[in-house]
Amino acid sequence: MESDSTSNALTYASKEPDIKTLSTAYDQTVIELEAYFDLCRTSYDDRRNFWPGKSRDHRKHGADAFPWEGASDIEAHTIDERITRLVSLFMSSLNRSNVRAYPVESSDIGRSKVVSSFLKWMVTSGYIPRFKREMELGANYLLERGLLITYVGWHREDRTFLQKLDINQIGQISPDIYRAIESGGMDKELTVLMSQVFPTASEKRIKQALKDLRKGGEAELPIVRRQVNAPEVKTLAPDGDFFFPSYVTDPQRAPYCFWRTYYTAQELQNKVITDGWDEDYVDYIIEHYRGVNIDSIEREQEGRRSFSLTDNAYEADELVEIVYGYQRLIDEEDGSEGIYQTIFHKEFSGDDTTAGYAKFELMNGYEDYPVVVTKLSEDSKRLYDVQTVPDLLRGIQNQIKIERDSRIDRNSISTLPPILHPVGQAPTDWGPGRMIPYRRKGDLDFAPTPTYNQGSVEMEMTMSQQADRLVGLDETSNISQIRKQFLVDKFLTHSAEVLKMAFRCFQRFGPDSIFFRVTGVPDAQTFSKGDPDENFDMVINYDVLNSDPETAEKKLQAFVSLTQLDRSGRINIDSLLDVAANSIDPVLADSVLQPTEAAQQQVVKDVTDDLAKIFAGIEMPARPNGAQVAMQVIQQYTSQPDIAQRAQQDEAFGARLQKYAGQYTFQMQQMQNAEIGKIGTAPAQMGGMNTQQM
Repeated sequence: MESDSTSNALTYASKEPDIKTLSTAYDQTVIELEAYFDLCRTSYDDRRNFWPGKSRDHRKHGADAFPWEGASDIEAHTIDERITRLVSLFMSSLNRSNVRAYPVESSDIGRSKVVSSFLKWMVTSGYIPRFKREMELGANYLLERGLLITYVGWHREDRTFLQKLDINQIGQISPDIYRAIESGGMDKELTVLMSQVFPTASEKRIKQALKDLRKGGEAELPIVRRQVNAPEVKTLAPDGDFFFPSYVTDPQRAPYCFWRTYYTAQELQNKVITDGWDEDYVDYIIEHYRGVNIDSIEREQEGRRSFSLTDNAYEADELVEIVYGYQRLIDEEDGSEGIYQTIFHKEFSGDDTTAGYAKFELMNGYEDYPVVVTKLSEDSKRLYDVQTVPDLLRGIQNQIKIERDSRIDRNSISTLPPILHPVGQAPTDWGPGRMIPYRRKGDLDFAPTPTYNQGSVEMEMTMSQQADRLVGLDETSNISQIRKQFLVDKFLTHSAEVLKMAFRCFQRFGPDSIFFRVTGVPDAQTFSKGDPDENFDMVINYDVLNSDPETAEKKLQAFVSLTQLDRSGRINIDSLLDVAANSIDPVLADSVLQPTEAAQQQVVKDVTDDLAKIFAGIEMPARPNGAQVAMQVIQQYTSQPDIAQRAQQDEAFGARLQKYAGQYTFQMQQMQNAEIGKIGTAPAQMGGMNTQQM
């Protein structure tokens, strides 16, 4: 029965966290999730073909070997093959999809396009470090373990490195220090000054540096060489890193949750500077709790699993285990909710000299826990009641293994049948080439062998097809295609939620503005983070049918045909061009496509340059695209009185100009021929000029 004090510590906010209560809640959560952890262990084993007694030569050995010593014990990768195919499909869909931000409020409509470009840049530029790698890991967790949990936060870190600096280099960093040293300033004043310039340096190091500078003209000092100020996205193992209470149905409504991770001593010391962790606490934890048993899925030589959350897999002497405790707590005064973060070690609750936590704070601006959670199968309300791909395919994989082992053993017997010999002693074993006594006197003979069974191969093929249908990889089934699209949508929806949270983190903690690049624009653009309260729906869409080039081509051709019927300009040709180019090759499209405005400006510049050369007596060919804009530029050019007059007086110039304009007119007529043939009407006048009358 939960005590009142425990209940209060898990419900109401206070000035100090109750570390003992949090540690107890953590331990209890891990214990209650053991059934789910066991499911994950089984799924892990099945995917990787781990089983007790497995040998490296894929043969059965020992007293339990059946039907004989050395019989086949082959692997069957039915599960892994399909998970790998689905992961590849997920990542291909993510790479080929478009990221869009849709406004929730009418005031955000104008900004949504810029936000969409910024989101795409966040992913492709590496501003979110290792985003796609983390999503790939998440896809594997989702399929193998039934849950995908992604942490999203903001990472601010200054990485300092020791560097040997001479007096001149220090002068470039701080002229005041240089002048003070050269003038023989007092050590006390210099120590204060150097502490301000080198804040990560200890007092001992600074004093030693002063001695070295005065003696040899150089010293070792810590310099900030690598600064990180960017979104942080991490996929967390649902069976080892991040834990919700076992009864949870909605993760964001949980009263608490825990993230367990590991740091080196160097990383912990850096947290004191970058994240405001308690220095005394960090020193104490490093001294007393460095060296942990990391719970990991490590295997014995024979393949038996040794993983559990309570059993130790291997020692890591340089790591320290740290737990982030997140709580949804209520302020007793006004009843307002808040997300609180407590950073602690589950075995240390503090003493008379050292606090029991590294940091305790209200996560300002957070309405939910900093994680996105997706469940593979919504067939149960409870979060941890999941079905995994190994669950679906375990029986099929086992039967396929049996069929393969049987065929291999049958071939072994057929190749080298047991030898019959007169009875004299009892047979010692059974198998290919073994000696089997029999009662009839006579010469040695081979025992009868089983006949080849074609049905075994057919059985395996049938079960493989069934496995494909179950996970949506049967290309011949419409229902299977729907299943595949469903899984892809689930993964992309999770990715979109991650991007949405990363964007919110940027608005809360990022710089006021940042430079980013837009496809096709040579100069970097400035993006302002805007109002933190603005809201966008982040959407990532991809049709799995587009993975088939023929299907994608047919769909694009259908849209192109629709443009011939579009009399009112409802179809955005530029958008259609974007979709078509991305369906061909998204990477290449990102390199060659440029925004409409930039493209039009480039056409205007190119045609203007061409007309200047034509005026100077150089014949120029038409460019391969941008005919409509080009004709508008030519029309404006020829409408100038001096140009029109010269075209009439200078036949060579008029001929060059006419030929140049005629080539663009021909391009536009080619684009309109299809409309003439299908609709039966002549195209509208293009370009606003008659090149034959110049």
